[in-house]
Parts: sequence; structure tokens; C-alpha cells
Amino acid sequence: MRQRSAGSWGLRVYVGLDTDTGRRRYRSKTVRGNRAEAERELVAFVERVGRDRSVGGRATVGELLERWFALASLSWAPTTIRQTRSVVDRHLCPHIGGVLVGELATADIDALYAKLLTGSGDAKALSGGTVQRVHVVLRSALAQAVRWEWIWDNPAAHAARIVAPSREPDPPSVDELAVLLDHLECRDPALHAFVMVAATTGARRAQVLGLRWRNINFDAATVSFTGGWVDGPNGPVLTETKTKRHHLVELDTDTVAVLAAHRSGNENPGRDRFVFSSTADGATAWKPNWVTKAFRRALRDAGLRPFRLHDLRHFMATAMLERGVPVATVSGRLDHRRTSTTLNYYAHATPRGDRAAAETLRQVLDQARQEP
Repeated sequence: MRQRSAGSWGLRVYVGLDTDTGRRRYRSKTVRGNRAEAERELVAFVERVGRDRSVGGRATVGELLERWFALASLSWAPTTIRQTRSVVDRHLCPHIGGVLVGELATADIDALYAKLLTGSGDAKALSGGTVQRVHVVLRSALAQAVRWEWIWDNPAAHAARIVAPSREPDPPSVDELAVLLDHLECRDPALHAFVMVAATTGARRAQVLGLRWRNINFDAATVSFTGGWVDGPNGPVLTETKTKRHHLVELDTDTVAVLAAHRSGNENPGRDRFVFSSTADGATAWKPNWVTKAFRRALRDAGLRPFRLHDLRHFMATAMLERGVPVATVSGRLDHRRTSTTLNYYAHATPRGDRAAAETLRQVLDQARQEP
């Protein structure tokens, strides 16, 4: 309480830390009267703030997660909605959904993460990356509880840090990809065309599935990636690309020929039809999960080691960089916003000129030894 002028008092009550800036937050009000009246109003002000918090604190974590999800998901992409819904339903609500928000402590959260990492009973232990996603969801929901003034502080912000090991790219070799393409060419021409496009353009699964025939210019030998076909909460939907922008990629003659053959075998290759579709009218694309499973079966049937469909993207990038294609060109084909992103992922494949540098240093040292 602070007196501003005769008969005017400023009241301020601490309401916790701002989850975005880390700064202390307060509620303020001005009252008029003498000191005794201002003190009584301050007591009532503190009680109101505490009552607001106690109401929110009596809500369960499950109730918080549902209210937060309903609000936050309004601006999310379909894939984010589906993945976050899965985290809430499978990993958070079953374990801490019934705990009161006001009673959830950092120790409880650390215990949950340890349980998820090690597994319990018949439950399968989760990877560090999955537990990291659980943490992101829980921390975001509890941050909203702080903004709603249900709790003073975010207990997830102080939980033990979960570090997910980064996975090094493990693309197929040229020989492995050749074996796979030869295997598919006669057995499954449509999947053969899909793999060919993915491997030569470096496009993501969603981008290739989102292709319509109007996106392919056979005369100019180019393909324009304008959307992504992804799993949404109620099934596959067409949405924006991951970077929310269109990009053009030039095609080699073999890929153009494969796509032309694929189009000739299509019953209704209209411009608005999906390139990879299992329906006669081409109105919907293949289901993303179906493609991944079909790809895995093809690897197994071809006698190849297992690798991810996404590794075809790494194959394109690694093969081009190792053969001296400029980083900027490869970055453009990958639809990276910055070349630094490409270098972070594929530094191992970028020619560094180490041999020339070593020889240069040797020459400098030899020259120094020969000088009198």
C-alpha cells in the first residue's frame, strides 16, 4: 500500500511470474479514504486474489488440459492437433489427469517423466523425444494456468530437463536405392513413382502426397510443391506446406518419364486430381500412414535393411552435397528457409577441402625450414 496523495492510496498485490518474460506480475487498484479504510480494502483485495487462485487450483490437470487444448488448438495445424491430442490422451491424463492443478508439484512431474522413460508394468518405455513432447505440452498448459491466475508458478518450468538424442541422417546408398527402385518398377509402378519423386526432389512425404497433376509441368520438367497431405484429427486433409510457402523444383529426365508413365496409367488424370490416389476419381490422396507401411514392406520384400521414408530426403541432400552441388541449390530443393539449416543437418556431406588445407600447411612449414 502506498499513499499517492491526500486521501488516495495505491494498492498492489503480487500474482506470480509472467510465463513469457519471467517478470513478477501484480494486480493494482486505487482507493480513496483514510489509512484505515485503505488497509481494510487491501486485506479484501488480497483475499479476492487468493480466492480466484484457489478456484483454479481446485481444477484437475485433466480439466486444465482440456480447456487449454480447446483454446490453443484454434491456431494449430491439423498434424499438431492430432499429435497433441495423442499426448494428452495417452501420456498425461492417464497418469496425472486427476491431480489438482494447485497440488501438482515439480517432484510429481519429474516422477512422471522417469516413469515414462523407464516404463511401468506392461507399459512400454518411451523415447526421450516422446517424453520431451510430453513436457512441452504439460509446460504449455501449466503456463496457461499461470496466465489465468490459477497458480502462482509453473511447476513444469523447474522439472528435470529431458534431452532427446539427435538422430544422425542415415540415408540409403545409391546401390540400395537402385535395388529398391528395380524391385518396385514392375511390382508396384505407383509406389515406384512415389519413391522416385521423393528421392530426386527431396520433398517431404506430405508434399509428395499433396501433389496434383496441375503441379507438374512436363514441358518445363518442373514440379511445384504447394500443399501437404497430412493426418488430421478426423482423417487426412490438405493443408499448407511445413514452411507455409510454395517452391519449385526441377526434375531430371528419368523422373519426368516415370511420372508420364504413371499418368498414362491413370484412369482420370485431371489437373485437379491427386497424383498418388487410390480412388478412381483421384479426389483424395493416399493415406500418409499407408504409404509409410507400404514403403517398409517394399524394403523387406527387396531384402534391404530398414530405413525411413524420410531418409530419401537425406539421400538427395547428401548425394548432391558430396558431388559438389552448391549448398544454396540443395537448400532450395529441400525448402529450407536458410542455408545454415542445411549446413547444420548435412555438414558431414559438405566438401571442406581438408586435404588441400593440410597440403598448404605442409608447404608453409617446408618453406620455413628451408629458409636460412
